[in-house]
Amino acid sequence: MNVIHVLEPLASNAMAEKINKLEHTIGTVLPSHFKDLLMQNNVCKPHKNHYKDKETEFTINYFLGFSENKNDDIIATYNNYEGRIPEELIPIASVDGGDWLCINKMTGKVYYWFHEENDWGLEGNNKYPTLVSENLNDFIEKLTPTPLPTKEEIRRAIASGKVTITPKYVELRNAMRAKEGLPPLTFEEWDRLLNDPNRDDI
Repeated sequence: MNVIHVLEPLASNAMAEKINKLEHTIGTVLPSHFKDLLMQNNVCKPHKNHYKDKETEFTINYFLGFSENKNDDIIATYNNYEGRIPEELIPIASVDGGDWLCINKMTGKVYYWFHEENDWGLEGNNKYPTLVSENLNDFIEKLTPTPLPTKEEIRRAIASGKVTITPKYVELRNAMRAKEGLPPLTFEEWDRLLNDPNRDDI
């Protein structure tokens, strides 16, 4: 069984009021599987969060709920994507890369909305999101652990990446150097060392 981690708990009485508001916004009663997930967890993340079949692969960041943070709030997200997602679908989870997991308001079927092909707000896009499950519970149980990156993916990330450092980071690293009897390095020296593609571990 997939474990769900609650990110933003909400009291049940407040949750009931929020769900009523959401149902009024979308004009129908929520599918029971999703309503149960909301009631029990609000904003949450499944421990196993990776989906893959023959043609579709993505990773769930978190399920939406009710939040002061508009990026996590389901009503704000629904309103923001009006006209970009089919009217009968509701975005219910953030997916890596700016995509969404959606659920059909009436049937409870689960769809993957890929922004490059399914964003109806972009000229020329009219492809319908991809069906990934007949219901939310089955979908959650199909999820697997996120695969570890390959050595080649790590190498490419290191080659193209840039390490962002802060004064606090420099302070901590220099404290570690002091314990080893090494002199401190300046902010600029740390920047050069950490972002040199030919560097060894420091």
